[in-house]
Amino acid sequence: MSEHCCDEMTLQAGWRCDAHADVFDCPDALVYYDPRSDDYGLIVHDGGTSCREIGFCPWCGARLGRTGAPGSASRTSPSGGGRR
Repeated sequence: MSEHCCDEMTLQAGWRCDAHADVFDCPDALVYYDPRSDDYGLIVHDGGTSCREIGFCPWCGARLGRTGAPGSASRTSPSGGGRR
């Protein structure tokens, strides 16, 4: 059983790379998941820690997280050091 909506989202949301300590540094990482807020985002590989919140799974189409919360269109990593 998947921790998230489907097996592919479970794989992507839990992505870990042996070559990159930070998911935002790994070019193969696609999804950032924040378990505190239950938000999902597509990682913007621009050298920072930006991501764009998504409301539906790109693989199975299921509704994700707190979709539609005010001000939730753009997120940065929990460290707060990212760009929007």
